[in-house]
Amino acid sequence: MTPRTRIDRWLSILFHYIEKIVLVGVGGLALIGIGQLIYGIYLNQEVLLEDLLLMFIFIEIMAMANVYFVRRAVPFTYPMFIAVTALSRLIVLQGKNIAPENLLYESGAIVLVSLAILIIRFSRSFSDDTSEAEEESGGPH
Repeated sequence: MTPRTRIDRWLSILFHYIEKIVLVGVGGLALIGIGQLIYGIYLNQEVLLEDLLLMFIFIEIMAMANVYFVRRAVPFTYPMFIAVTALSRLIVLQGKNIAPENLLYESGAIVLVSLAILIIRFSRSFSDDTSEAEEESGGPH
């Protein structure tokens, strides 16, 4: 084994473990965020739609980290689902005082991201890549 190959292998192992540590950190921070959110709901004695949407964002982040541990890749659609939820939360947070054109822009963004998710999922059915098919079906059978 050449020195360059040893360095490449060592760096690959190093980044592999750093990646896992960061993913555990992301999942842990999302769990802390859920705890803070529940504590805030307890203090306010009121559950708001924006709280529930934020909780869904945290859950989706945790699910995305989990999927990466299980499959070694994150489907591109996961961050897109998070974006749709975040945009929905933004609309809810702005309430009735939102300018109509802003509501159109934000709802248009939701439609565009949703269409992109549909296109990606539809295009996978025509793909020859077996890893994408396994990703969609939940793993190898």
